[in-house]
Amino acid sequence: MFKRLLFAAGLLVGVNAGIVIAQPLDEVTVEYQTGGIVATIHMTAPVRYLRHFPVNGGKTLEIFYERVQGVAVDEVWKDNEIRQSPPSGLFPAFTVTTRDQQTQPRLVIQFAREAQYSVAPGPDQRSFLLTIKPDRVAAEPIALPLLPTVMPLPATPPADANLAENNRQGFAMMTEARTALEARKNDEAITVLNKLLMLPPNDYTEVAQEWIGVARERAGQFDKAKTEYDLYLNMYPQGGGVPRVMQRLAGLGGKESGPGIVEVTDKKQAARWSTFGGITSRYYFGKSKIDSTTTFNNAADTQSISLTDQSMLITTEDATARYVTDDYDGRIVFRGSSTKNFIADQSSQNRVSALYGELKGRTQDYLVRLGRQSATGGGVGGRFDGVSGGYGDAQDLRVNGVAGALVDYSSGTKPVFYGASADSGDYSAYLINQTVESVLDRRAVGAEWRYFQDKRSAYALIDYDTNFNALNAAQLTGTLGLTGMSLNMMLDHRKTPSLSIRTALNGANTSSIGDLQQVLSASALRDLALARTATSNMGQVGVTMPLNKKFQVGGDLRLSNTSGMEASGTLNSPEGFVAAIPSRGTEKIVSGQVIGSGLYKEGDIWSLSGSVGTSGTVNSTSLYFYNHTTLDKGWTLDSSLQLYRQTDQFNAVTTRISPMVRGEYRIGEQLTLDLDGGIESTKNDGTQVSTKTLRVFGSAGLRWYF
Repeated sequence: MFKRLLFAAGLLVGVNAGIVIAQPLDEVTVEYQTGGIVATIHMTAPVRYLRHFPVNGGKTLEIFYERVQGVAVDEVWKDNEIRQSPPSGLFPAFTVTTRDQQTQPRLVIQFAREAQYSVAPGPDQRSFLLTIKPDRVAAEPIALPLLPTVMPLPATPPADANLAENNRQGFAMMTEARTALEARKNDEAITVLNKLLMLPPNDYTEVAQEWIGVARERAGQFDKAKTEYDLYLNMYPQGGGVPRVMQRLAGLGGKESGPGIVEVTDKKQAARWSTFGGITSRYYFGKSKIDSTTTFNNAADTQSISLTDQSMLITTEDATARYVTDDYDGRIVFRGSSTKNFIADQSSQNRVSALYGELKGRTQDYLVRLGRQSATGGGVGGRFDGVSGGYGDAQDLRVNGVAGALVDYSSGTKPVFYGASADSGDYSAYLINQTVESVLDRRAVGAEWRYFQDKRSAYALIDYDTNFNALNAAQLTGTLGLTGMSLNMMLDHRKTPSLSIRTALNGANTSSIGDLQQVLSASALRDLALARTATSNMGQVGVTMPLNKKFQVGGDLRLSNTSGMEASGTLNSPEGFVAAIPSRGTEKIVSGQVIGSGLYKEGDIWSLSGSVGTSGTVNSTSLYFYNHTTLDKGWTLDSSLQLYRQTDQFNAVTTRISPMVRGEYRIGEQLTLDLDGGIESTKNDGTQVSTKTLRVFGSAGLRWYF
């Protein structure tokens, strides 16, 4: 009896300390487009968009999604991960935070002030597109001037002699540029304006930055014009020329580079450095009490144990340094975490999830990234150390290459791989070769298809492994926006885990593929890996529709089936013995959700969701309630309550009740303090053994934005 309690206690500690926790958020990028400012929220693995709320405006936005199994070994995604939007004065700054990854995954976007937006799934199945209405843009098209207005020099020069001299030169050059523009000598105007922009900042720098874009546009240098306009918006987000520049930039939306004038003697703009990111330090605490009662011959025996199952300090860092010139955009990105465990026999660890340098062309279509990075498709099996890059226009033809070693924090030798892919319009194709300990681990060819238009999107994937001569994965997802509602669907067929020779190590008496190769032929090794690989099929359809301005309802139906696996291997041999695993049969889950806003306070968000699931082995029901409220003086409050009940094939009943509350306080623009706490009460009633577990947990964190 006591051994059983110790096992349960060890399991609790192991769950909190031994599982690999991964970062779901990659980065947030911003691009100026005709329809507004598009912020792309990049994830580190495939996701499927379900719904979002509020629909088109507010200070808080929640995006609900479902994680989609990829070709990589899935890691547990963590909560409370935060990314900050790149700095800009053209739209409200915002943060993106992961919430409830194990119950109801969603992203919480908190804007610095009210914003108007629209949300759509990204075309790569790994992102969400958040289109934000700019703070400063003309409601209607405005009349664009043909020539710049040159301010006269002030009658009284500034006290700073250097500024006075720079103003004098700036006035002369701006006047000369205006004359050249009037005579339609755009190349001459560009040369003069470049000289002006090389001066130290003065009263004519801002207008020169606007009009060098105009001069390049009139010269047919559309890509360079976009670069100049983009530079203006970043340097002068509150400038008087913002509405004009936004309108000119929108007019260039569908144009590509014209023949124009290639100016080999142009003086380049001074390079610009910018840095942003954040550091979070968070302490987690959990304490559990386990009561186990065994009934034998109508006599009950109860034993109890209490323990601290979690006490750790996790510090995460993410930082981006950006270096931009006229010709290229360079970045250095670092994301890591440090975990300090305060429980005896639990190790501390330091992990780097991203550390790479990236160089992207602004006038030519190329990109190179070197270092630790997350896969962006092409059949790559997850995070890796290596190099990736591409050249060309994806709408015409873009070729890509990648090579490296996987980093999945597992034991044993890391697989190394190389691959190539090509993109053309809506289609992509790839091939990849992966080895482990010089043994072929994975060799696959695949294709992707993407369709992306306004309120309609679709994505299809097929991955075939030529080493196993088997289909590894096939998937089709789609969203469709109709009048008053939106639909989403997914069909998925795949091997689980993904086809890999390393699967033969599951249950083996060794962690080395080389050891298995000593006793098994290549074909026998593949057969063993296949025997320890299941096949899963899943279909899902969902619908979301508004009830009125304050309420939205949604529902999903999922059918899934995972095959069983026959017994494999031999007990006393290197490959080990794995007992047969029966199929759970077809699992059916029906879920529904009601979301409301502004029920008792403007900007609050309420959510009530429930689900009913059945399978050959387990029947379950769950109910989840959630509220988000923005309070006065910088506080926000989140509260939730989860109820769960499960009955298995042996009539054992498990119930779980878990209330939780979380408060966040923003200290100025750069500091955020948050605290949370909750209780989880779990009861399992079996025919002979009943277990009650009461767990109290909480955390407190401080984040600094820079």
